[in-house]
Amino acid sequence: MESDSGPAGREDEHGISPSLLEALAGLGPEDRQAITEVIALYREFPAWAVWLPQGGRPWTAVRPASARAPGPDLPVVWTQAGTAADLAGRMRSVDAQLAPR
Repeated sequence: MESDSGPAGREDEHGISPSLLEALAGLGPEDRQAITEVIALYREFPAWAVWLPQGGRPWTAVRPASARAPGPDLPVVWTQAGTAADLAGRMRSVDAQLAPR
């Protein structure tokens, strides 16, 4: 028996699992674009948590202000932007400032 998708947990040539592709199939074009952008942000910035914009709110991201694991007693850095691309630029800037010298 042949299948159009690979084994469970496998990714396609773009690194997206078949189950994620199925979940994305029911979304509108704007939602799919936003999800694609947040996936790209998570890949480039694994230390950050990113919120999708909703109801006219900006893209928002937060990360620990140090290399230590996040915790309730550690400071965090927040940033916001109108687009995912602008948010990425701000995240890069923060990462550069926090990088060990």
